[in-house]
This record gives sequence, C-alpha cells and structure tokens, in this order.
Amino acid sequence: MKTTAIAPKERILLIDGLRGFALLGILIAHITYWFNAGPTPNDIFQKYTNDIGFQIAGAFEGIFVSGKFYTFFSFLFGLSFALQMESKSFTIGRFVWRLFILGLIGLAHSLHWRGDILSIYFVVGLVMILFRNASDKVLIIASLLLILNLPIRIRDGYRVFYPTPPPTAQQQKQNEQKNKSYWDTVKKGNYRELLMANVPAIVDKFDFQFDSGRIYITLGYFLLGLLAGRRKWFAKWEEHRLFFKKWLKISGFATLGIIAVAVPLGIFFGSGEPKPWFNLLMSALYDVHCMLLTIFYIVGMTLLLQKKSWQGALQNFSVIGKMALTSYLSQTLIGIILFYGVGFNLMGEVNPWICLLMTIPVFVVQIIFSRWWLSNYTYGPVEWLWRSLTYLRWQPLKRRDLVAEF
Repeated sequence: MKTTAIAPKERILLIDGLRGFALLGILIAHITYWFNAGPTPNDIFQKYTNDIGFQIAGAFEGIFVSGKFYTFFSFLFGLSFALQMESKSFTIGRFVWRLFILGLIGLAHSLHWRGDILSIYFVVGLVMILFRNASDKVLIIASLLLILNLPIRIRDGYRVFYPTPPPTAQQQKQNEQKNKSYWDTVKKGNYRELLMANVPAIVDKFDFQFDSGRIYITLGYFLLGLLAGRRKWFAKWEEHRLFFKKWLKISGFATLGIIAVAVPLGIFFGSGEPKPWFNLLMSALYDVHCMLLTIFYIVGMTLLLQKKSWQGALQNFSVIGKMALTSYLSQTLIGIILFYGVGFNLMGEVNPWICLLMTIPVFVVQIIFSRWWLSNYTYGPVEWLWRSLTYLRWQPLKRRDLVAEF
C-alpha cells in the first residue's frame, strides 16, 4: 500500500478560459469609472466633457463592454450548474446550501461595494433550479424572452400610452444631494462610514435590478448556459465547431445591422427631448445589441482559445477562471485601494481613459498571483472556503495534502 498525490477533479480548460476572459471584461466595466457602483454627481464629469480620451473611453466601454460581460459571466454560471448536475454527489439541497453561502459572501461584498452581483446570483440561482427538468424548447423560449428583457419592454410600452409623471425639481434636487452625499462618503469617509453607507444600498440594488430588468436578463443567461451544458456545446465542442462558426457570423453581422439601424435613428430622432416611443425602440435595440455581442464574444473566444496560437492566452485566462470567485472579489479590493478614500483616493481624479489603460497591469497582476497560488494550492482561497462550507468540513488546500491510498 502506498500513497501518491492525485490531481484535483478534471476541469474543462476552455470553460475556465472563457470565465477568465469574462472577468477581464467585468474589470474593464468597473475600473473605467473608478469602481463607483453608486450614482455619480453631475458635476464630476464636467471637467472631462471636452477631453477626446474621455470620449473614446466612454464610447469603447459603452459599445463593447457595458451590458455584455455580466451577461457572459451569467451564462457561464448556468453552464456550471449543468455540469454540476452531472456529478454523482449533486443534490438539490446541497446546491441550495451552496447558493446560500454564495449569497452570504455577496452580502459581505455588498457592504464594501454596491455593484456586487453574487447576492443577485443567489436569488436568480434559486429560480434557475425550477427549470432544471424543463425541456430544451422551454429553455430556449424562456431564455430568449428574458434576455430580450420582455417584462421591462412590456412595462415601457404601457408607459408610452400612460406615462408616469417625471420627477419634480424638488425630487431631482434631493436625488442629487443624495448622490453627492454618497460620493463624499466614498471620497472622505472612513471604513466604518463606507460600510454604513452601503447598508441601505442593498435594497436599492434590488430595486435597480428589477426596474432595469437586469435580474430578468441574468436569469435568461443562466437558462441559456443550462441549455449549453445540457447539450455539451463546450464539453464536446469539436462536435459543435460548425455550430459556433455559424453563430459567430450570425451574431457579428447582426450586430453591425443593429448599429446601422440605431445610428440613423439617433441622428434623426434623438435630438431635443426624445419621444417615449423613441426611448422604447432604442432600449429594445440596445438589449438586442447586448445579446448579439455577448453571443459573439462567447462563440468567438471559444473558437480563438482552441487555436494553437492562442494556447498562451488560454492558459493565462484559465488561471483566472479557476479562481473566478477570488479573482472577482480581489478586483473589488484593488478598486477600493486605488480609488476610494480609504486607499489612494483616485476616484474622479484620474481621467477614465487612463483608468481604462490601468486594466492591463491590474489583470496582469491577477494572472501572476493566480499562477503562483495554483502552483501551491488546489483551489483559490475563497473557492476553498466556499467548498469547505458547502461540505461542512475543511477541504484539502495544499497540493501535497491531496493523497489517495492504493
């Protein structure tokens, strides 16, 4: 009888690579505007209004990043759920408990940063469980309707004919004062004041999720990921290569078509006070644009990361993806240190185009750290804690602790 080290459970490297790429997009979305998930006072952007770098950074983030990577990440969460269901140790009770722990981590994260998505995943994940035995047809229809934000489009369509009163001047003033108060807390407050300011924002976050429809869109991508996992689009991706190429063309050309439609509409009808029907139409086009570009990123990166010339990129993205939860939370830690008053207080002081460039060194540091950590440990630190709490026993962490008897 002897003992020998064993490798952790085999993972699909491609999915880890996609997860790492999604986290790069999330980092860009958050760092460009100083990791400020709260409202920004109107006067903050005024000093950058005529700056060409600011305009380019804003256009890049708005067209290619905003609304495209939280969707990418959500798709991968649904895909992971499908893969977990194939495990012999999977039970609904354990998955719910796992979600509950993720929700607690998200709650702690929300106290530090208002843009947390983990607490949203807890709620949406519970709903996703109800679809675990749904037919493929149901998943396709439900995911499409949710991704296109149908509940909000119906509401907005109703408001075209029965508009709600706009906020009064007094309400606008109160909102601006509230925004300024939070901004001052982030810039000048201590750690305790930051935590206390974020407590009521937890409710505000869910209000925003439902009012904007993001929570419905997230569920839609969960279900699409569940479908992808069930059909093994990534586990057996070679068999679906033509499928990926087909959707790369469809999503790419359709995205260009949406832009070709939206730009003239904006030029001819977007000046002055936009009509309610125009806002409804442009919002719907934006949702379609985000869906198409998300699909383009998913299928495009899948094809690229399988090329021999992209194996280095795959390895770098995958080390981030293997530690996705740790990487996501550490991005917030870095953002707070760089931009908040408890750190270097760069929020509002650095032009967003410079912040956009800062994405590169920050992500490189994350890759270096992840490579070092995974060379010594089996799981990321937060992943290890999450896994240990899930099974209610400490899991092996150091690689030399992984032994099996034969």
